[in-house]
Amino acid sequence: MKYIRSFQEIKKEDVPIVGGKGANLGEMFNAGLPVPDGFCVTGNAFDEYMKRNGFDQQASAYRETLRSEIASGQLWAELEQEIAGCYAVLGENVRVAVRSSATAEDLPEASFAGQQETYLNVVGREPLTIAIKKCFASLYSARAVAYRKQANFDAVKISLAVVIQKMVESEVSGVLFTADPVSQNPDQMMLNASWGLGEAIVSGKVTPDIYIFSKKSKRIADKKLGDKGVLICYGTTGIEERETPLEQRSRFCLNEKQVLEVFKMGQKVEQHYGSPQDIEWAISGGKLYLLQSRPITTLNKANKSQPELSASQKAVLNNWIEHCPTPLYPLDVEPCEIIDQAKSKVFQELGISIGGELNMDENGILSFSASTMRISPRIVNIPFLLPQFTNYAVNSSNTDGAFSKIKKELEEISGADVSRLSVPALIQNVKALMNLSEEIAYVRFRYNIFPSVAVSKLLYPTLHRIDKKIDEFDLLSDLPYKTWELNVALRKLAAYIQDHKDLNSAVTSYKIMDRSAIETIRDDYPEFSVRLQNFLNEFGWKSSSSYCAFGSVSWFEDMIPLFSLIKVLLQSDNKDLGNHKYQEILEKIALRFSAKKAAKVCKKIEEIRGYHVNREESLYLIEMCYGLARRAVFELELRFPELFEQPKDILFLTLEELYALTAGTHNYKERVTVRKVNRPQNEKLWSGLSLGGKVSNENALTGVSGNKGICQGKVKKILTLQEFYKMQQGDILVCRYTDPSWTPLFILASAVVSDTGGPLSHSAIVAREYNIPAVLGCGNATEMLSDGQEVVVDGEKGVVQIVT
Repeated sequence: MKYIRSFQEIKKEDVPIVGGKGANLGEMFNAGLPVPDGFCVTGNAFDEYMKRNGFDQQASAYRETLRSEIASGQLWAELEQEIAGCYAVLGENVRVAVRSSATAEDLPEASFAGQQETYLNVVGREPLTIAIKKCFASLYSARAVAYRKQANFDAVKISLAVVIQKMVESEVSGVLFTADPVSQNPDQMMLNASWGLGEAIVSGKVTPDIYIFSKKSKRIADKKLGDKGVLICYGTTGIEERETPLEQRSRFCLNEKQVLEVFKMGQKVEQHYGSPQDIEWAISGGKLYLLQSRPITTLNKANKSQPELSASQKAVLNNWIEHCPTPLYPLDVEPCEIIDQAKSKVFQELGISIGGELNMDENGILSFSASTMRISPRIVNIPFLLPQFTNYAVNSSNTDGAFSKIKKELEEISGADVSRLSVPALIQNVKALMNLSEEIAYVRFRYNIFPSVAVSKLLYPTLHRIDKKIDEFDLLSDLPYKTWELNVALRKLAAYIQDHKDLNSAVTSYKIMDRSAIETIRDDYPEFSVRLQNFLNEFGWKSSSSYCAFGSVSWFEDMIPLFSLIKVLLQSDNKDLGNHKYQEILEKIALRFSAKKAAKVCKKIEEIRGYHVNREESLYLIEMCYGLARRAVFELELRFPELFEQPKDILFLTLEELYALTAGTHNYKERVTVRKVNRPQNEKLWSGLSLGGKVSNENALTGVSGNKGICQGKVKKILTLQEFYKMQQGDILVCRYTDPSWTPLFILASAVVSDTGGPLSHSAIVAREYNIPAVLGCGNATEMLSDGQEVVVDGEKGVVQIVT
């Protein structure tokens, strides 16, 4: 045939004719590997199609009109007949996948995977013809054009072949990397698996099960249960998303025999090609199929694009991860800079200029530098300014006045119906909230954090005369600050559930909560629903990331993490586990000093405690600002469907670009596309912190002491809020980081070990509050330790010793 190649006629050398995807499928098919049958419309057919319809094949700039015209072009009789004949060979009205295959796709120096379109569950000759033309047109989508520019392929002539392949109705599917793309270890393979069709994993819509296979020991070295919240399956036409049943979400989707079969098949494919492969696979009717294979193009590139972080850069990144545990989106960067500027303003008042740490380039790639400091002659005034800076009465008055005004403004903004606001009004709404966040941050640093640190430093010599081990956090025990109030309220909510057996059974019957389950519980138990709403009205803006303005999610927006916390509390005995060091310190002060001296020391301690209450309050106010700003931003996203094709695409704009939406969208679509392509680099930067983890020997990890004490127990690795249900009484909590929403886990934990954090982190504060050992900043604890491992946590030395 002139324009078609069947899989039987294709070899791996045929990339210029059928593209990388088509060439690899033909190669595997003819090697006897289990590849569903199919055929390819060649790149020559695409060239002829463009020529016959008068389209500009060399267009390098995105134009929606060109894409639409190409999709509406006409096939000629000979090509139509060849397509119809090959389709009939596959079976009468058989389901097929129609995939684009660029002739430059999957080359060793660049992967074009995912840049052109794929159409699944295509049935019938006419729908097949439409899908092929849409694939042709996808070569000129905003995403594809932007990718080619980024990869410097925009000046290269690229044609597009189309792969038509029989679909398998997979029960389980996924992706296999025959060399671990995260650790860059060629001796390990990584397998991702989820229920249904593989598009759920490829499109990033689920957190899959992950299996790591050691080629040397020929065994499964590690596995992690994924959430698998979405299941993609056949619809009447095309595909549709469904919520994965809870029973399937809570278990691995492959048994050990199946996992080993996939890994064995992966090794065959790698041996055949002689290089590491990225393989898409599926299991249907108990049989394993290979759907695609391409070279892994990212190996050994991480070090080129991201040089080894210096010790100071690691310290900076460690701090950022604690506040923003997932990588910042472009829209998050400027709000973070606003907070930093508020802090810098306070430093400037003292004669110190601080340089920024966070950087993002035009393409959305993040980087960090060690902060710089410049001293001006004004610094000599610090001794004279210090009494003014640490005047508690003035600081409290300024804080109370500012917070009172800000709360009124936030209440007014929260009462607005954003769906009725115009685009300019929505943008003004976001601007107002960002201004308020800056006010809150200044009050937080100027009137609370800075004076608190100064007073603490001045007070330590006196306190150390009583006990050299006393630190700031001992002074904060038994303090009713905002997070303490939150946890009290959470416990009351859990106690209410425990007191109502039917409600308790309803909540605990769900191993993993989803939105429909929560709605059912609220509908069935209206009194509980009222109590829950009252709790949300007070604490509902608590989010997954306190300093991440737009990439985080609050309990108002998603209650699933909140119910995970409640279920943790239902497992505990609900007793008060807090320590009483504060009262003990007061007693020691009274015994050690005269009444006058003791009163002065106690007054300073009360000031430190008062500052801490305001610090916590300020954080909750900032989170409320951010939550209300997200509400306006996602409403804006709905107003520009031509710009933002996928949910949260708006997060790839900068704040400055968002403010300019009313002035025209310019090349925003292309910018969004480029930044989405580059986001994995930021994810690698965040996860890359673990590469610097310290290992004193193969059986020990070292970090810093968060709280003293020694404890032996079994590891429970918790990486997301959705995994909170795994925690049991007495487990040793191992995690990347913690924030206030993790506090209930400390009730169950006998010790805590984290990748990030230090003596001043949330983990350290809460570990001291519950008096459990803590080793923080280990770097790679979540990689080195597995569920059920026996370890000894030595909080005194900052060491975690692996026993078994």
